[in-house]
Amino acid sequence: MTLKHVTIVGGGSAGWITAAYMNAVLNNDTQKTVEFTVIESPTRPRISVGEATVPTISHLLQTLKIDENDFMGGTGATFKQGIKFVNWLKQDDHTYYHPFDRRETGATGYRATRDWLKSDRSIPFAETVSVQPRLCDMNYSPKLAESGRYESPLTYAYHLDAERFADYLCTYAKSNGVRHIEEDVVEVTMAEDDRISAVITSSGKAIKADLFIDCTGFSSLLIGKKLGVGFKDYSQWLLCDRAVTMQIPYEHHYPGQIRPYTLSTALSAGWVWDIGLQDRRGVGYVYASAFLDDTSAEQALREYEGKHSADISCRTLKFSVGRREQFWVSNCVAIGLSAAFVEPLESTGINMIEFAAITLAEHFPYNNDFKPLAARYNKIMSNRFNDALSFINLHYCLSQRSDSAFWKEVQCQEHIMETVQERLDLWQLKRPSEADFDNHFILFNHINYEYILNGMNFMMSETGDHNIRPATVVPEVVLKNIELGATHLIPHDTWLQQNLGMKQYPTGK
Repeated sequence: MTLKHVTIVGGGSAGWITAAYMNAVLNNDTQKTVEFTVIESPTRPRISVGEATVPTISHLLQTLKIDENDFMGGTGATFKQGIKFVNWLKQDDHTYYHPFDRRETGATGYRATRDWLKSDRSIPFAETVSVQPRLCDMNYSPKLAESGRYESPLTYAYHLDAERFADYLCTYAKSNGVRHIEEDVVEVTMAEDDRISAVITSSGKAIKADLFIDCTGFSSLLIGKKLGVGFKDYSQWLLCDRAVTMQIPYEHHYPGQIRPYTLSTALSAGWVWDIGLQDRRGVGYVYASAFLDDTSAEQALREYEGKHSADISCRTLKFSVGRREQFWVSNCVAIGLSAAFVEPLESTGINMIEFAAITLAEHFPYNNDFKPLAARYNKIMSNRFNDALSFINLHYCLSQRSDSAFWKEVQCQEHIMETVQERLDLWQLKRPSEADFDNHFILFNHINYEYILNGMNFMMSETGDHNIRPATVVPEVVLKNIELGATHLIPHDTWLQQNLGMKQYPTGK
């Protein structure tokens, strides 16, 4: 088989996840079929704000045969067992969880959901079907003392430093034969058949390849600027288009614990993410510039964080929600921010990169007939993007907040996706199930939707008319597992200190 050459333009999480994964699965110790080159600009800063992941990341790491503790130590990672939403329903300290764990599934899950819907809902839904909300509030890690690498009685993901993650995978990929060129790409040359023939670097090198992968972020140097593939704007469905971010080192202020979950708090024109790593917290206010100016957004983030943030610098990012009309055109594939973007409410950024790398590896063009592979790849990736877009859209349209113009606006029918409205109409009549989804390549299934629907107090017609409601009851199996978890799981901070050597920080500093 003729050796194929792939050039990835752009590093960061997108470039190095793609290079590391595809090199690992397409090549082996005895035969190299594809040669990978990553060209990374030394002058353009990485975006590097995606710090939360979903459980699929363990597949990536285990495929690469990366030691879990080494990865966590090298990226400042902590555990994530779900997302806790604050003030999304109303501005009254209402909270609910979207956890990764589900104890009640199948027929028992159906009964548990039905019973909760007909109860007085005095206990949040997630706490009746999952052990993670209670265990997260008690700050437990998902690990037992005897848990091995990637082993746990509970499903989990990670919070990580995106910059260090890219550097970690860069080192890994280079040690496994990926070529790394640190130069700017200044020109893209085309062949007569409308394929990219080479990219020219700032030193004058012409880097040729059979396949080019555009990981240049929002600049979209290859697929956007050179090939002219259009960008489909989806800002009608998600109104936020800015994020102001801040990093708070624990040496400056330590809040007393590191949460084993992502905290998402709704503010007047969007929401704040709050993520704890081993040595710092990262917070960011995702907001709509049509309803809040940049200065006011930064002020709101500082008010959220407290007085200790006064001397910490902020960074403001602008973004557009949407995707390329095609992800793969000719011999160029876009992955990461050059391909698509949705706000990080459900931590889809790194997952979209993982999924793109996995799907491209499965559709790798070993011959020169790209069209059938590209057509299938484009369909799969479009469906994956639409899945994420729909799920995030759901969070906004179910809100009952009326305290600001932003929250009133996102609830208007014109901002509710047709697919979301169709499902809401269906779920007025039945609880969500696998039968409600046509797309095979989804990240969010009926269980994920149920957590959001019930967390946001969505009312089914069959359960909405009960005047006398019994008290909500947590099933015995859930209570027993919470008790077992509180007895045998290790506190999050303790696990990080014992297994990764994380420092101990004085509270309040």
